[in-house]
Amino acid sequence: MTKRPVWILAAVLAVTAIWGGALSAAAPPGGTISIEPKTGDGEYDPSTPAFVSAATEALAARGFTILEDPGHSAYVVELILSREAVGTGTAKVATGKSAMMPGGVGGSVGAGITIPLSTGQSTLVPLQRTRLEMRIRKRGDAAVVWDGAAVTVRAVGSRRGADALVASDLSQAVLRSYPAQPADAVGVP
Repeated sequence: MTKRPVWILAAVLAVTAIWGGALSAAAPPGGTISIEPKTGDGEYDPSTPAFVSAATEALAARGFTILEDPGHSAYVVELILSREAVGTGTAKVATGKSAMMPGGVGGSVGAGITIPLSTGQSTLVPLQRTRLEMRIRKRGDAAVVWDGAAVTVRAVGSRRGADALVASDLSQAVLRSYPAQPADAVGVP
C-alpha cells in the first residue's frame, strides 16, 4: 500500500469519528427560554418570585437567554416548587440584648445600637422540606428535553431558611450537572 491511500483512509476515519460523535450525541438545550412557575399543590406560594429570580440567574449562568413571553422562546422551563412541614428541630436563638445608649461627657452626642446576644439556649423551630424541580421542554412540545430536582430541609424563619437563600441554593444545585441528566434529586444541606 502506498502512503497516499493510507493517509486518505486515516483522514476519512478521523473525520468520521469526529462527525459521528458530534451527530450521535444529542445537543443539550440552549438559547432562549421562558420560565413557567407552578407549585406542587396548585396553591399560590408567596415565595414564588424569589424562586423565579434564582432560577433566572442559574439558567443565565448556563448560557440561556431568559424571555418573559413563552410564545417567543425556543424552550420553556416548568419550575415546580413543593413545600412540606416535616417536624421540628432545635436551634439557638438570639433573645438577650446588649444596648449602648446615647450620651457622653459634657453634652457630647453619642449613638445608640442594640446587639442581639445568644443566650446559649435552644428552642424548637418548625422544619420545612422544599423541593424544586425544573423540566425543560421545547416550546409547543410535550416531551421533556431535560429535567432535574433538588431538595433541602431547613428551619423556617432562620437565616438559612430565608426564601432567597433556599431558592438560590436549590436552583444552583438543580443545574449543577447540566447538561448531564441527574439520576435522582440532589440533596442540599
